[in-house]
Amino acid sequence: MQAIIGAGFAFLIGLVGLWTGVRQFRNRAALNNWPTTAGRVVERGTFQPNIATATQSAFRHAPLVRYAYQVGGQEFTSDQIRARRIQQPQHNTESWAQKKAASYPDDVVVHYNPEDPGESFLEKTPAPLLCIVIAASCFAVLFGVILLVTR
Repeated sequence: MQAIIGAGFAFLIGLVGLWTGVRQFRNRAALNNWPTTAGRVVERGTFQPNIATATQSAFRHAPLVRYAYQVGGQEFTSDQIRARRIQQPQHNTESWAQKKAASYPDDVVVHYNPEDPGESFLEKTPAPLLCIVIAASCFAVLFGVILLVTR
């Protein structure tokens, strides 16, 4: 009975991970078609993202890079480094976040949503990261199969 419950849990985790990975690859492909414009960094620093954790961790600092850009004569500001559709802000130690924020030049290339120019980002989520999500999900499904077969 424990093997069946474990296999079911592994399948569930694996299927959710596969769905998430494939969906995020589709999002990434759609983001590849977003136009770009020149932007200017107006603020650098760190912040603590609102991510649920059990304790206050020293690894909860994220880089803050606020930038301004213009689309169609209208000015926008944003602080999204990576597309929110795919990834929450990266976080680590405060010194890491400060170094990451300082690594951006004053002039940046901004990817913006042509349907809603207020939605923008600076960096694409790396495809290898999404591949790792899919590979780990496949491993979870395979683990479920092994649990069922060896029961």
